[in-house]
Amino acid sequence: MRVCMLIASLLATATLGKRVELNWNISYVQANPDGENKRQVIGVNGKWPPPVIEVNQDDVLVINAFNELDEATSLHAHGFHQRGTPYYDGAVGVSECGIPPNGNFTYELNAAQTGTYWLHSHYLGQYSDGLRTPLIVHARREQYRYDHDMVVMLEGWYHRESRDVGEQLLSTSQSVRETPFRPYMLVNSRGGSDLSRTTLHFEPGKTYRLRLLNVAATGMVRFGIEQHSMRVIEVDGVDTEPKEVNSMQLSVGQRVSVLVTAKNSTKANYAYHADIFTDIQAGVDRAVLPFTSIIEYAHGAPLRNSTSDEDSTVDWNFFEDIDLVPIDRQPAPGVHKWVPLEVRTAIFDDRREHLAFNNRTYESPLVPSLTTALTTGYQAFYPDAYGFKSNPIILDPMTDIEVAMFNHDPNSHPFHLHGHNFFIIHRGSIDNDPAKYRESGQYPVRRDTITIPPKEFAIVRFTADNPGAWLLHCHMIWHGEQGLMATFIESPYQIQNNTRLPQSVKDNCVSMGVPLSGNSMGRNGIDLPDEPRGPFPLTGL
Repeated sequence: MRVCMLIASLLATATLGKRVELNWNISYVQANPDGENKRQVIGVNGKWPPPVIEVNQDDVLVINAFNELDEATSLHAHGFHQRGTPYYDGAVGVSECGIPPNGNFTYELNAAQTGTYWLHSHYLGQYSDGLRTPLIVHARREQYRYDHDMVVMLEGWYHRESRDVGEQLLSTSQSVRETPFRPYMLVNSRGGSDLSRTTLHFEPGKTYRLRLLNVAATGMVRFGIEQHSMRVIEVDGVDTEPKEVNSMQLSVGQRVSVLVTAKNSTKANYAYHADIFTDIQAGVDRAVLPFTSIIEYAHGAPLRNSTSDEDSTVDWNFFEDIDLVPIDRQPAPGVHKWVPLEVRTAIFDDRREHLAFNNRTYESPLVPSLTTALTTGYQAFYPDAYGFKSNPIILDPMTDIEVAMFNHDPNSHPFHLHGHNFFIIHRGSIDNDPAKYRESGQYPVRRDTITIPPKEFAIVRFTADNPGAWLLHCHMIWHGEQGLMATFIESPYQIQNNTRLPQSVKDNCVSMGVPLSGNSMGRNGIDLPDEPRGPFPLTGL
């Protein structure tokens, strides 16, 4: 009997992960990642870029963060659901007050999910200043076999600091707002005209898992490799049945893993493409900014299909994510609550250009929404408690939610949901063009970030089984600053019964002068007569 118990104990221990502890001093440093523009960025422990993080399934990732910046900061594990720990989600104004200057905070992140994620600041535009890094969770048993695991982090990098760009886009002057600015492609935080900095190295005959991540502030990326096919096996942390593709596009926040089998010869090297679509500024035409680098088999070997479209073997006929099938084949939930969200850009009565869900442009509340849910008793069930401008949507526990997002804008938007994956059910055009209508199969793909092209819609579903306060927002970082966010308050009663804020969350709020209880303004009740509710749209809505 004792032997059996010992064996059971050893087996249980073998399946438990370990604690992976990192100490991060977050500070300003200087960097010149493309060799063309040196500027201030946000680094870790005096260096940039921050180190890639790799853990194993069921590990606990502990990050002791110390803020040496002159403003608040935070860390968000993009794609982690934070079940049972919503206060570690890192969304300032939603799950925490932020880490104040010269303050610290310890995030304990349970790596219960597997796949490709990333860690980034969730305060203002900081991650576009460099506070971001891939976060890889290796499964105990991978679904696919491959020889090498390669992270390919793609990023449209700006030569200007995020504050400067944000101020331009929120200017009251149309000419200032529409002054074009452009990103420059970085691959794994390196770019420029010296292609040796962005070369990917292949060995003949080996199979590579390329983990592609778009961590840009803005800009969709299209990716393809000349004379090489790719098999999609994962999107946003969800393993899928393999789908052979020639090319793909990734919106901001999306991740895709592909398997690529290298050729058996070293007689040639091949071009790969990581082109940027500019798609952010109203009044500025969309453009393609080409970027080409090298898949190298042998140094000095001739390069095939380098730059000419006529010479290219990449067709740019992108696959539809709605056609993918997850390996675990879960059926979609039903519909208990329908949430329609109309997306538009307009000039508001403050003379600035804002983006809005259902005519409301988001502004972060004084008191984080999670704190309001915890401290307002029965009033936590009333949306007014969270503030008009936080776009609050109350979800009852274990209800099946259908969100219908209608993009009336001339720009694409990548929408990211915290705390969940969602099932993609339908896609189509607002003008009911039958050629653009797509419907999922019996087992819809799930992901946490979805692209909705201009004048199109998407319908997604998820089950409200994760109590917390969770953002839904456009992941083009300045679109978020311009107001394209909403807050799901999920299961307020369960939050109050099962969630206890760490003392360090409270301490940071006190340091920043934020009340530890109450509605969005730190008061009692839901009658907020002096709550600022504007600005409101003048045109376009």
